[in-house]
Amino acid sequence: MSELPAQLALRTPRLLLRPLQASDVDILWPDVADPEISRLMAWDTHETKEQTVTFVENEIARREGGKGVTWAIMEEGRFCGIISLIGIQRSHRGLTYDKAELAYWMSRSCQRRGFMTEAGLRVLDFAFRDVGLHKVYVSHFAGNEASRALIRRLGFRYVGTQVEEFQKAGIWHDHIMYELLAREHQALASRHGRAVAGSVRTVPSKAMEYGE
Repeated sequence: MSELPAQLALRTPRLLLRPLQASDVDILWPDVADPEISRLMAWDTHETKEQTVTFVENEIARREGGKGVTWAIMEEGRFCGIISLIGIQRSHRGLTYDKAELAYWMSRSCQRRGFMTEAGLRVLDFAFRDVGLHKVYVSHFAGNEASRALIRRLGFRYVGTQVEEFQKAGIWHDHIMYELLAREHQALASRHGRAVAGSVRTVPSKAMEYGE
C-alpha cells in the first residue's frame, strides 16, 4: 500500500515538478547520455535508450510502491532536470525512522539559475509536511562543490565524511554526508520569513499529462 499523498505534482514560483512518467524517456535522454552530468553521480552515463526506459520504469515502480518519488523539473514546458525523494523508510523491527534521501541532477542548459534550490526547498516542504518525515538525508562526492553549496543553501547539517567509500572510473572517492530534521527545516523557514509550503501550491495530477 502506498504511503505517499495522492497529489504529487508540485509548483514553485517558476517551476512545475511533476512525477516522472513513461513518456519522459526522450526528454531525459540527452542529459542521461551526457558524461559530464553523470561524472560525479552514483549512476553511469546511459549508452542506450533501453537503459533510460529501465530507469523510468524503476522510478515509476518505486512511486507505486510508496518508496519514493522522482519528479521532472519543468520550466515553462522545458525539461531542466530531476529531483527525487527516495528510500523512504518508516520503520524496521522495533525502531521508527521516518526518513528518506534527497537526490537530484540538473541539465547543463538550466544550471546557475537557482532552479535546483527552488525545487529542493519545495520537495523538503513536501517531505516534512505532506509525507510526514522526521529526517531527510543527502550526500555528494568529495569535490562536487556545486552540490555542496546547494546542500548548504537548503539548510542541511554536515554529518561526516566516509573516506574512500566507493570507486568510480577507477578512482576512490570520499563520501560527504548531511541530514536535516523536520524541526530544523521549520526553524530555518521561520528565520527567513518563509512559511513552509505556504506560498506554493500542489497541482492536481489530473491537470498534468526525475545542480544549483
